[in-house]
Amino acid sequence: MSQLQINHTILEQRFPHVAMKIKEISDNELSTSLFNESLERDTAWLNAVEGAIGNGKIIFVYGFERGLSIADLLELYPNHWLFIYEPDEWLFRKAVTDYDLSLLLEHPNLYWLSVGESQLNTMFHMLSSYIIEDLGFIALRKYLSDDMNLLREVKEQFQEYRYSFLVDKHTENRFREEWTRNFLYHLSDGLYTPSIEQLFYTFEGATAVVVSSGPSLQEDIEWLRKIRPHVLIISAGSSIQALIKHGIQPHLAVIMDGHPVNKKIFASSETREQPLLFTSSSYYEISDQNCAVKIHSIMKSDAISQYFFGISKDELFISPTETVAGTAIQVAACLGAKRIILAGQDLSFPDNKFYADGIEHFSAETTDKTVQEAPKKVLNVKGTYNTTNESFSLMKNGLENLIIALPRIEFVNSSRNGAVIEGAPFKPMEELYESLASESVTPNAIADLINEKNIAVDMNKVQDVRDKLIATGEDLSNVRSEIAAIHKLMNKLREFSRTKPAKAQNMVESIEQMWGLIANREWFSPIFESIMPIEVARFDQVLPVIVTEHQLTRKSDLIYEHVGKILKDITTQIPILEEMFSESIRRLDKKTDSDAVVHKNI
Repeated sequence: MSQLQINHTILEQRFPHVAMKIKEISDNELSTSLFNESLERDTAWLNAVEGAIGNGKIIFVYGFERGLSIADLLELYPNHWLFIYEPDEWLFRKAVTDYDLSLLLEHPNLYWLSVGESQLNTMFHMLSSYIIEDLGFIALRKYLSDDMNLLREVKEQFQEYRYSFLVDKHTENRFREEWTRNFLYHLSDGLYTPSIEQLFYTFEGATAVVVSSGPSLQEDIEWLRKIRPHVLIISAGSSIQALIKHGIQPHLAVIMDGHPVNKKIFASSETREQPLLFTSSSYYEISDQNCAVKIHSIMKSDAISQYFFGISKDELFISPTETVAGTAIQVAACLGAKRIILAGQDLSFPDNKFYADGIEHFSAETTDKTVQEAPKKVLNVKGTYNTTNESFSLMKNGLENLIIALPRIEFVNSSRNGAVIEGAPFKPMEELYESLASESVTPNAIADLINEKNIAVDMNKVQDVRDKLIATGEDLSNVRSEIAAIHKLMNKLREFSRTKPAKAQNMVESIEQMWGLIANREWFSPIFESIMPIEVARFDQVLPVIVTEHQLTRKSDLIYEHVGKILKDITTQIPILEEMFSESIRRLDKKTDSDAVVHKNI
């Protein structure tokens, strides 16, 4: 067996993403760069590293080379986890081809490995999940001498990523129960409606207008009426109220928000009769009540639906954004729009107004208070300034990042009183109307497309999802019993760690094995990271401290405190989840029975 085969077998088991990466590189593409690592221990570098380790248990290492310095770090810091990033994928391929790195790659304290720029964000995600104190950020000598500016950029990128990661975790925590319920309850509709991915580029070359609810929308309502025969009108969230009030039917309404306030937005029968794209995070009753054509989108952040549908994140198009307008933009991009016009996208409070006329799901008292307390200013398209707040600032940043991520699409901002949006130059709707006169879109373009396609329901997939729901629901009861067994062991753990250390050591090993059986279930992470994201994140952060602690009494205390807490949190959520699973199965059976009746009648 060659060195490459030996190393590749281990990588497939521990770091399959890396194994796949190096498999794509042929021998002819191997880097001609020479390894800079000395065969002798680099004492001067290790002395410098010592001052950079800090108080945390995590060390981020920039570079791998031949693994010699990594081996030294693992030997000198047995109580730390190493997260290693090698930017040169060809150099790493050469290392695993030329050397037997099996002992190094199998080392339990080499906790994560990423190779090449495409895997850097995965590394950032893992780091953000586990660090609780200082992060030791170090680089191999090769990169210290060659790429100091790049190292600083990577460190700044990580700090930005971690900030967004923490914001996302707190957002997930805020909507934890709503989103989990929506993910599970939408499974039935997701099986019986086409996905946005199935409509990929069906409107290639079209112009789409993404309509939001800002005050500027009021001034463009009549222009939207005139422009409708030439463009796809896509309403984002609450803007459908204003469109319907003025007799304008969107070609597609998009809903992402998971809050019951959406019942007010879609209170009228007219709003519920428009073609609807619902994301898996959106409030489930809106999809239930919608009478017209429906399309679904499973979000890249929705691990629950991905698990039950047996699909990967890479197969999905729509990523979560700070605003439903971001979702609508991605929908337009998926449909093949060459140009996206943003209407009513003020991202601020022009003339101290929150919404366009006709947007009525929040009370005037609530919106007036928000406007009056807005602490910030933002440049508007007229060259003056509007008041705004932190929420709108985050939305603005999110939209601008999305525009950067879609370079092939022309973006135009028609919101004549709104904030400047980088990447979307302002142009009034009347000018756009002249340039769009030659384009044509049928009145019911999206509804007609769905009806013509008549995408068949995959009954094998329906049964597979139902089986998974039943099995997972039943397994929750098993988890409850397993948790009770762990608690029984833990009740004596701290005492025995001080009086009967051999017995305590056996108990620690048993608890670790029993916890592993729970946490390594395929459904565990998708479900519990959704229903209790902060609790899982906090446990992940303390896990390196528990694993690397060798002093028995201290380890026992940590297990009792932190494993005990996560088990208690899981136990609290199990009855809630069991109820959600029962309802999700009921909804799926109802949909299946209804579909069978329809086909029988036909």
